[in-house]
Amino acid sequence: MKTAIGIIGLGVMGTSISRNLARNGFSLSLYNRFVKGVEEDVAQKKINQYEELESALPFEDLKLFADSLTSPKKILLNLTAGAAVDHIIDQLLPFLTPGDLIIDGGNSHFTDTENRLNRLQSKQIFFMGLGISGGEAGALHGPSLMAGGSEDAYALSENFLKEMAATTAEGEKACDYVGSGGAGHFVKMVHNAIEYAEMQIIAELFEVMHKGMRMGYTEIAAVFEQWNKNEFDAYLLDITIKILKTKDEKGYVLDRILDKASYNQTGSWTLIAGIKDFHSCSMVAAALFSRFNSNRSKAFKGLSITQQEDVPLKLEVDQLRAVFRFTRTVNHYQHFRLVEEMSEKAGWNIDLQKLCSLWSAGCIIKSKLLVQLSPFLENRLGPFFDPQYLNQLNSDRSSVATLITETANTEIPLPCISAAHTYYKQMTQRKSSANIIQAQRDFFGAHGFQIIGGNPGDLHHYPWER
Repeated sequence: MKTAIGIIGLGVMGTSISRNLARNGFSLSLYNRFVKGVEEDVAQKKINQYEELESALPFEDLKLFADSLTSPKKILLNLTAGAAVDHIIDQLLPFLTPGDLIIDGGNSHFTDTENRLNRLQSKQIFFMGLGISGGEAGALHGPSLMAGGSEDAYALSENFLKEMAATTAEGEKACDYVGSGGAGHFVKMVHNAIEYAEMQIIAELFEVMHKGMRMGYTEIAAVFEQWNKNEFDAYLLDITIKILKTKDEKGYVLDRILDKASYNQTGSWTLIAGIKDFHSCSMVAAALFSRFNSNRSKAFKGLSITQQEDVPLKLEVDQLRAVFRFTRTVNHYQHFRLVEEMSEKAGWNIDLQKLCSLWSAGCIIKSKLLVQLSPFLENRLGPFFDPQYLNQLNSDRSSVATLITETANTEIPLPCISAAHTYYKQMTQRKSSANIIQAQRDFFGAHGFQIIGGNPGDLHHYPWER
């Protein structure tokens, strides 16, 4: 019996995707590497464990695995980004023929995806970089899928990808072709950066409420619940509510979790991409550095600044709601601008409205905000250019300033909230202090400066007294 789709890599995501596809009626061949004493009979064990997979075929031999697939062969990789992907491609190639398709469903760097695409094109093998968002639950019940590479590759896989994808509120599938080359993995990378910043914003607001306003977990959860129901409908806020409410016989589970945040490479990759493009990604930078700082050395753990422990912060939860609204808008704006700029440079022609639709279901950053932003992205403009959003941002800004002022003499850090406030001030101020920086550069290095009202690009020097 030949099967329709081959899955390589049966970790959490690979297993959930396999169960999703099997439940949607696709016949599968499952492959996992054999490592004696560590990974043995993994595919067979998964088949035994999950009833959806009872008709799937298990393999530990790549040739037999490839031979079990109908032509053109369609193989989905769920592997750790990096060398493991190249290694398995090298092993697969002898068993593939022109017209077969390899899909990389991991978090690969978009430039690696483009290199693999170019390499496999010369062998007439289709390759696609597929961004998958939604975590374990999304992979199982319906993720958001961002396909990049050749349109022919997407045409070969569109049927089964759409079947496994989430469905938006409008009844559309959260699956589409976003652009050529590494576009699929690039937008997934940026999606993760938005996720990083939003998680940090929520954590900062939690800390303000818990430490600064002396609110208990249940009380904070109730506030978040009200916000989510009435305005935001954000997945990350929803899971935070559930986390805050979770108790067992030992008490709140949150109280037993070490304050040490982990991270993968996608946050830093986005920051680096922004830096290379001379684009401000201050929100993901703040979120990423906060995770780094949570792994602080023992030398710093005993230090503490003077606190106003006995005086609760004088803040209203409606002010914090405004802070959440403000920072999320800035976060999304920064990252949509990065996608827009990189898309133009690479010739990907990424549709920002399409991203709003793809990210509105089945993914970690899904929220009502994406639906609200979509109309303002039709002409590739951000919300800063729309009077409705500009008025809202200006209104919310005072709450952000109040929060920053109130926490200044406490131990509560606000890296992402402060980054959003600073970015907004710099982008909207009438005149910045950059003229003194350029004067300094001209003074010590004769780098030159532009004159107000002069021709763009014309550089002038001044004979500074030394």
